[in-house]
Amino acid sequence: MSGVSAGQAVIRRLGCLAFLAGWLALGLASRAVPPGAQDYFAHVWQTEDGLPQNAVSAVVQTRDGYLWVGTYNGLARFDGVRFAVFDSSNTPELRNCRVTALFEAPDGNLWIGHETGDLTRYREGRFEALEFRPAWSGGKITGLATDADGELWIQNADGLLARLRDALVLIPRSGTASGLVGLSRDPTGRVYVLRRGGCSVLERGTVAPVDFDGTATNRYVQGIAASRWGGIWVAEDGRLRRWTGTGWADDLGPAPWGDSPITGFIEMQDGRLAAATTDQGLHLLQPGSPALCFGRTNGLRSDWLRCLCEDREGNLWVGVGTSGLAALRRSRVATVQPPDHWQDRSVLSVTAGRDDTLHVGTEGAGVYRHRAGEWTRFAQGSGLSNLYVWAVSEDAQGRLWAGTWGGGLYVMADDRFEPAPGTAGLTPPFPALLHSAEGGVWAGTGAGLLHINGDHLTWFGQEQGLTLADVRAVVEDKQGRIWFGMLGGGLGCLEHGSIRQFRRPDGLASDFVWCLHLDEEGALWIGTPGGGLNRLKNGRFATINTSHGLPNNVICHIADDGNGHFWMSSHGGIFRVNKAELNRCAEGQAASIHCLTYGRGDGLPTLECSGGSQPAGCQTRDGWLWFATSRGLVALNPLLVHTNPLPPPVLIEEVLVEGRPVNLATNAGAVRIPPGHNRLEFHYTGLSFVVPEKVRFKHRLEGLDADWVDAGTERRVNYSYVPPGHYVFRVTACNNDNVWNEEGARLEVTLLPHFWQTLGFRLVLWTVALALVGGGVWFDTRRRMRRKVERAERQRAVERERARIAKDIHDDLGASLTRITMLCQTARADLDQPQQAAEDLDRIYATARELTRTMDEIVWAVNPQHDTLDSLATYLGRFAQDYLRVAGIRCRLDVPVHLPAWPLTAEVRHNLFLAFKEALHNVVKHAGAAEARISLTLEAGGFRLTVEDDGRGFARENGAAPPSSELDRAASGNGLANMQRRLAEVQGRCEVRSQPGKGTKVVFVVVRPTGFK
Repeated sequence: MSGVSAGQAVIRRLGCLAFLAGWLALGLASRAVPPGAQDYFAHVWQTEDGLPQNAVSAVVQTRDGYLWVGTYNGLARFDGVRFAVFDSSNTPELRNCRVTALFEAPDGNLWIGHETGDLTRYREGRFEALEFRPAWSGGKITGLATDADGELWIQNADGLLARLRDALVLIPRSGTASGLVGLSRDPTGRVYVLRRGGCSVLERGTVAPVDFDGTATNRYVQGIAASRWGGIWVAEDGRLRRWTGTGWADDLGPAPWGDSPITGFIEMQDGRLAAATTDQGLHLLQPGSPALCFGRTNGLRSDWLRCLCEDREGNLWVGVGTSGLAALRRSRVATVQPPDHWQDRSVLSVTAGRDDTLHVGTEGAGVYRHRAGEWTRFAQGSGLSNLYVWAVSEDAQGRLWAGTWGGGLYVMADDRFEPAPGTAGLTPPFPALLHSAEGGVWAGTGAGLLHINGDHLTWFGQEQGLTLADVRAVVEDKQGRIWFGMLGGGLGCLEHGSIRQFRRPDGLASDFVWCLHLDEEGALWIGTPGGGLNRLKNGRFATINTSHGLPNNVICHIADDGNGHFWMSSHGGIFRVNKAELNRCAEGQAASIHCLTYGRGDGLPTLECSGGSQPAGCQTRDGWLWFATSRGLVALNPLLVHTNPLPPPVLIEEVLVEGRPVNLATNAGAVRIPPGHNRLEFHYTGLSFVVPEKVRFKHRLEGLDADWVDAGTERRVNYSYVPPGHYVFRVTACNNDNVWNEEGARLEVTLLPHFWQTLGFRLVLWTVALALVGGGVWFDTRRRMRRKVERAERQRAVERERARIAKDIHDDLGASLTRITMLCQTARADLDQPQQAAEDLDRIYATARELTRTMDEIVWAVNPQHDTLDSLATYLGRFAQDYLRVAGIRCRLDVPVHLPAWPLTAEVRHNLFLAFKEALHNVVKHAGAAEARISLTLEAGGFRLTVEDDGRGFARENGAAPPSSELDRAASGNGLANMQRRLAEVQGRCEVRSQPGKGTKVVFVVVRPTGFK
């Protein structure tokens, strides 16, 4: 967590000087403000706001910026918005909840004294209960202080002192005022002790009585306060003086609280003295100025005060009896009220006369006049028939005009109101008045624009073409044009008797206009109730609203302070903006504007200013600006604007991981989060107590957020998912005057990963992934190559099939066609020999028939529809029957009725068929058989096709083929060798078994893995 940097100490001193200068200037200038103006206002917190109890016994601000509040029901840490409560239920180190004294030592330790005499120390985010048992009877701790040697001294309710280191007890001088005790340490380290109204000084472990005026006479010392100029301020016997240690230096005369005991007495940063009393409230004293008193009648709710503290920004914190904690702040605005408080009615209009007389119109209380410090109210007895006065304005002759809501328009003469000339009987609302430079009065009414010149009335309303002519604002430019704003009708312009109306289609942000202002450059500024601020210049409208930086889109009144700024009242308070910035934004040269905003924290009684009437504000000759609000009249001096130069300390209070808090005190600015915890929530704060609700924040989680995130006034941020890694959370804040803490606070956060989220695992994973990808690529490449090889093999098979078909056509068909050609020539030559010609024709017929069968075989072999085992068996059976029948040989078929549709390649079918045909040819030509048996049997690895005859057979040795000469004779050439070769080409085999006289058996074995598709 981040505390106050060393450089901020310098800023603090500069801020104090600026604050003092502003206070003195305001004190001089405020003489122009009527009596009743309040320079201060109080804000009170009680139990319903988070305070543990309304009885506040001690208050101190620690160097980190927190305000610590001791009560009889626990200890509270306050950041201006939220209380964090510590008691014995949630903090066991606090042995009891009754806190009676608080003190921050120079080493940064916060010491906490309890009513029971217990002592607790808070350092580095931890509470620690200390064993402290001095030898005294009174247990309640009322004061804590360190001496020049850094020793901590504790004071009890009887005024006795005890040293923490060794429990040494000292007895200071005692007076006669029971219960009046206190400690005060001057800049030199001397500790002054107040006991029962007597005063002593603590130095080097001993106490000595202080003899004022060189006498030991017991005086009634009501209170002591260390002075930054050395020594102490002493309130004794009803007199207030500063004691240097050797004599009196400053005498402020009689104390305004008389003989009342003082419960808190301090010298403030700007040199003023603040004294809290038991029954006279709080008193502020400044040499040369009247004392100010605050009590139950002006904000503190009680005259009984328990304790007092000033923070680094000059705010006074007061424990108010049993009424909570109060902060007394200097108001930036003065709230002005008559003795009757406006009859609890809203202020609607205010105007300044030539002699700085103020006239105020109210909603139901008539007209008020303030002159020379006195208030006068004008009601029914003054001629007003309607007390709802929406507009008041003084003309060049000093006459006051008053426009009412439904009661007509009035002019004051001799402190009495009379109906305005020519307006008797007119009852529309009169919410706007303007006195023309050329004479006459322009009145905005609910029925249109009215010009009054003497007793002559001229109307500009619906008959002149206006729509929704409820006029609420009127101005006149240098060219004599009259501009008027309407509630629903937009903006109107009257020039030479001609009226033009501008509405939203023309560029206006809203058709509802509440106020108008013409600047020295001729630009018309238009305030709307919801559409923000508009500018009309050179015929072009431009809009500036909250998206550009305006605090509120409801603009009630616009005033020019003459120093380059506009002051505007709104429903979000009063704010100041630079005119040059407004023009740059209107021209599109800047995206945003910067505003100085005054709200409730700056002394405004309400954020809601009055609008929809004219004039809703004015400026007096002394430069003060006056604004009407729903809770009275307020004033401010634009020349006395002072900003808060102190940037707020920024602290990271808490980190929640998956909704559970992390102990930041033990992590030394760094947090390590175990794996699987990715939801983070950061709680932070900015410690400025001037207007704490205006403290704004920006945060960034470096490593996740690309840029700073504007969080507004939100004091926490939630990250729903943060990946494992190292991050730095940064947060910064600005105070109420937009002064940023450039250093801010930072916290290192490391989210540990699961093993599968580590770099090593990722490298392994990437390696495996690359291996898988490489393997996949290799497998795909291999598959592609295999497919390429298969395609090549199929292509070669096709080419072989084509070559085979070509060979068959050439060998069989070509030879047969050649034979037919030759037979035809022979038959032609033998035409004169009929017998020879007939034989030739028979041979031609036989050849053609053989050619047709061969062609059928080729077509069958090529047709892919026959690439199955059952088709092959059917064809072979039919072919065998036809072939053997012609030869006169019986044919017996033994083929299974149901054959599986095993696919066969054309090459297998073709070679098997030719081998089968060769076997049948041998049966017919050489076997001399009477019967042939053909069988087909299925096997696990394929099938067997058997051709067996009962012919003569032939001899074989050991199963070997007979000599080629014998085979040639038995098979008409190379028949058996051809069958074996053809089966070998399709990965099959041909087996021939024969014995002389017992026939021949030829078996074709086709193996399925290689022979089938």
